[in-house]
Amino acid sequence: SSLILSSAGTGTDAIKVNATAGGIDVDAVKASSIRVTSDTDGEDLTLSVTGATDSSLILSSAGTGTDAVKIHASAGSIDIDSADNITIDAADEITLTTTSADGHISLVSAHTAGVAFHIDANAHASSEVQIDAGILDIDVTGAFTLDGAAASTIKVTSDTDAEDLTISLAGATDSSLILESAGTGT
Repeated sequence: SSLILSSAGTGTDAIKVNATAGGIDVDAVKASSIRVTSDTDGEDLTLSVTGATDSSLILSSAGTGTDAVKIHASAGSIDIDSADNITIDAADEITLTTTSADGHISLVSAHTAGVAFHIDANAHASSEVQIDAGILDIDVTGAFTLDGAAASTIKVTSDTDAEDLTISLAGATDSSLILESAGTGT
């Protein structure tokens, strides 16, 4: 059996459900869809919470698959804007992947003082941060510091001429290149 609400109206409220004082509760036990079949620009599907209160728009799933919550844009982009923080928590891995040859990932901060970008991976002394790159280019406009608490290595594995490792101090100023050790060995 079916309960069918049908309208041939052409307005934005061809079918309108309005609860002026209470909520709306829709339950189903089979696969279900809310769909807009668009044939021109601007025919959007909007799910919104209005009113400046501590209220939330919640998309929740008890599914157990790898796509328990799935957001899929088959032809366009995904745009997420927030007036404040964005927090993503996962009990396991988080993966950001681009699949096109010209795709790249940008993490950009407009913060002007203090910590602008923080990678925290020191839950244990054996925790690792691995960066794999064809070319690695790091530019710093101010000072930089690399500290290690165990034996460390800077190495170039050369397999042809002119693959040099250069440590230099540029600029005609009263500055110095200092290699210093407090080691006590011979």
